[in-house]
Amino acid sequence: MSYWEEPGVAVTCRFEVAEAGEYCLTLRYACTWPDTRRRISIDDEVVPGLEDVLLPGTGSWADFSAMTVAGPDGGRARIPLGAGVHTLTLTNVDSRGLAWDQALLHGPEDLPADAPLSEEELQELAEALPQDAGRVLLEGERAAALVHGAVRVALPGNMPLAVTVGDVFFVLPRPLTYESGLLEWTSDRIGPLHVLRAPYVDETMRVSFVVITNGHSCVSVVAAQSSEGLEGQADHLPGPLVAWRDGRPWRLAPGPLADKLQSGESTRALRINGVVASVDDYLSASVEEEPIPHLQLHWQPLRTGDVSVATAKVGPSVAPGDVSVATRVDGDEVVIRSSAHVPPALAAFYGMPQFEVRVQADASMTVTTEAGETLEVTAP
Repeated sequence: MSYWEEPGVAVTCRFEVAEAGEYCLTLRYACTWPDTRRRISIDDEVVPGLEDVLLPGTGSWADFSAMTVAGPDGGRARIPLGAGVHTLTLTNVDSRGLAWDQALLHGPEDLPADAPLSEEELQELAEALPQDAGRVLLEGERAAALVHGAVRVALPGNMPLAVTVGDVFFVLPRPLTYESGLLEWTSDRIGPLHVLRAPYVDETMRVSFVVITNGHSCVSVVAAQSSEGLEGQADHLPGPLVAWRDGRPWRLAPGPLADKLQSGESTRALRINGVVASVDDYLSASVEEEPIPHLQLHWQPLRTGDVSVATAKVGPSVAPGDVSVATRVDGDEVVIRSSAHVPPALAAFYGMPQFEVRVQADASMTVTTEAGETLEVTAP
């Protein structure tokens, strides 16, 4: 339904509900204006709290996006519906146009699009996470063990678990685990970089954990020296859970509206000997503000000799940046560059510090900045 510019003009459609219950409403639309407003009614009765719903602009009439409608408590509106036939009416309450493509009524457990969170829902989400990760979600840098530029990293249980990049919160639902012992982290500054590092040794392997941030993104490197290899290689681990927009928390959806229906359960795990990273689902998201942060975590496991290496990068992507690391085997070493596709000159123009990590055969590492400064991470 396009144009639809005059106040009071309404569009009504009929739908049938198979099972009574509470439903949320997600709208897919396009709008070149900064925003437009609609009143939402069910069976000719205005839904409480939806008398004047603001629909943010999508950029152009060709750019369609989906938004789950918020209720009076700031979270998703919950609409009680009985089984049977109902009507949905959207009424223009101002003079801006709208291109409305689709309405989806779905259960509160579904996330077909980014969904607003009430304060109670945000608190429940934080309480479901490990303690320090939940505090980072709610409190930001006050709970972070490392703050560098726009990047904040929390280390609950001495393992990097929660990261915020700008206004986007990222967490591993199940962090890296190890057989026994605690990690003793040391912190170093090298040029524009902040480096956290910790060794781990047991009877079968030696492992180096390194977290490097340039203030724009965060790269994790795990190198294990052992005769065993990589098991259950993972293409993706999770992206962000929550982003703040205009001061409000939004739960980020697993994918666009068109990908709503998924079948089966998805569990991915990466094992480097006794070190395991696993997750039940894969999430990625983009946030509308410019420059556009895009948060993803890609594991790229490599093997040379007795050394297994996994690397991961947490965004954001600043155009024309990227959220991938460049990895390759070079003789007995694994070489990791902080960006896969951004040449140094372009990175310098956009103020994106570059660095290189070389992992040696004993799981030691050398971190080098673009200015040639080096930091030696000794073997565990």
